[in-house]
Amino acid sequence: MAVIFFVNGAGFASWVSRIPAVRQALDLSDGQLGTALFAIGAGALAAFPLAGRGCAVLGARALTVASTFIFCFALPHPALVGVLSSFAVTLFLLGAASGAMDVAMNALAVEVEARVGKPIMSSLHGMWSAGGLAGAGLGALMARLDVSPAAHLAATAAVLALGAAAVMHWLPRSEPRPQAKAEPRFARPEAAMAGLGGIVFCAFLIEGAMADWSAVFLHDSLGTTAAVAAVGYAVFSLTMMSMRFAGDALVARWGPVSLLRITNALAASALGLALWSAHAGITMVAFALVGLGVATVAPLVFGAAARRASRRPGRSAGQGIAAMATLGYGGFLLGPPFIGWLAEATSLRTALVLLAVLAGVIATLTHHLREPA
Repeated sequence: MAVIFFVNGAGFASWVSRIPAVRQALDLSDGQLGTALFAIGAGALAAFPLAGRGCAVLGARALTVASTFIFCFALPHPALVGVLSSFAVTLFLLGAASGAMDVAMNALAVEVEARVGKPIMSSLHGMWSAGGLAGAGLGALMARLDVSPAAHLAATAAVLALGAAAVMHWLPRSEPRPQAKAEPRFARPEAAMAGLGGIVFCAFLIEGAMADWSAVFLHDSLGTTAAVAAVGYAVFSLTMMSMRFAGDALVARWGPVSLLRITNALAASALGLALWSAHAGITMVAFALVGLGVATVAPLVFGAAARRASRRPGRSAGQGIAAMATLGYGGFLLGPPFIGWLAEATSLRTALVLLAVLAGVIATLTHHLREPA
């Protein structure tokens, strides 16, 4: 399971690290790039319900295997096209493959966690971040060596597919499990969990925007080289990975409210300072602190939502998690194109101020993580 999470993170970060080069090759404006990036989110959003149904009909293991190889196949295609329309189509397909893989591997991980009887989700998401770090680091190296995005992503996809194939026989069996008729197809958050929904929406929007615009900001707005620009997302991924692996111990020591409040207050302050100063070094530090701020949001919010939903009549822990995931992925998908459209109307530097504001919003909403009496 850890390798599958690593493959998804590494593949996604590899694509993200080469966005500036692909953008330059296609000569796209901020608005055009934002619109094209909306396609990858739309593809993932379209795949979520289909993947959920696929897990029930085929089993989470079968869908994990299929979606992993489709994801690897789709990875280099956005760098192989030469016009905006084809670019958007290939991004839609890549997003759909990534979304299906995301649902399938997490569903399989939940089954594995139930079998082993101990928490493993945080560590698996840490492996996703480790893959993101590796993918971003390799992307920085390829940019420095002036390797074309098409060649880089094609070679990366082949290596990731081979790595996934090597571990597929170790994936646990998963039997098809048809959806119960009484179970709602779509979960929506209750008013009582609006605060939790606000936290996860803001955090995922920040994460999506950082993935697609951090390298662009460093390269186009601050004038760094393509290699240095790719390092920006690598720094963000490194701190996210570190915090996810250390998150359980820190929560036990400080509590979820204090942990999120402190890290997001620091992230908001640092990012605001970085955007004001327009200094590459300060910006790298700010990106690192933003990674610390959003890293533990998903496990903390999902856990709180699951506990609260399970205590309410007619609700289940899974429905609580699904409601928060819907809001979270909504923010993740809306973030990149919204930043692009805002940057088109103002500037990318101004648009990224929104991320500092959202980190501050998270810091003010952390009291919603306290368990109700």
